[in-house]
Amino acid sequence: MKVVDRINEILKEKKMSKKELVERLINLDMKTNKTGEVPAKSSFYAYLNGKIELKADMIPFIAEALGIFEQELFINDKEKSTKAIKKLYEKEYKDNDYKKIIEMLDYLSPKSLEILENALFKFKQRNLEFNTALMNLG
Repeated sequence: MKVVDRINEILKEKKMSKKELVERLINLDMKTNKTGEVPAKSSFYAYLNGKIELKADMIPFIAEALGIFEQELFINDKEKSTKAIKKLYEKEYKDNDYKKIIEMLDYLSPKSLEILENALFKFKQRNLEFNTALMNLG
């Protein structure tokens, strides 16, 4: 299966139109390496219709616009895709809250995952600072 076919499959799964995907790509300010410009809408549609070959530098933007991991664009079967992504989070958690969060990670784009990681790191730092301040009071 070609990547463009997989993109169209994901669009159907997410009940998202090509128009919505194109708007998201434009809002992400996706620029091509060749020209350094945001492609015209007609170019996006040509990519999505398979008339122009997708460029590798477009993959991260497409994944982010679709809200998926880049790897999902190369896995034909949804079940295989989910299993592949869950392998990233093999550690077993006893608490159901963690399981729910890990299952939701399947729907984050790489950029969103990076933002989440940074936010959690900052939260951890603030908690450590707060705990240190509490210990110094006593």
